[in-house]
Amino acid sequence: MKINFNDEKPENIYQVGNVIKKDGDYLYLITEDAISKYSIVNLTRNAVIVTSNSLEELIAAFADDGDVLVNAEINVF
Repeated sequence: MKINFNDEKPENIYQVGNVIKKDGDYLYLITEDAISKYSIVNLTRNAVIVTSNSLEELIAAFADDGDVLVNAEINVF
């Protein structure tokens, strides 16, 4: 598997469907549900950790300058 990391500003990388790497080796997926709530799913621990009504609120609650966009492919079987 090949994974590429891109260092960008949080407001550019926190988009639905993106995978984010934070300090340590944790990976997070940005999601949107049917009632327009945005969430961050910890892929390492398989848990929703933050939910908000907008991406801006999500960024304010969770984003750090050291966050990195991960170019990854997620396969669900």
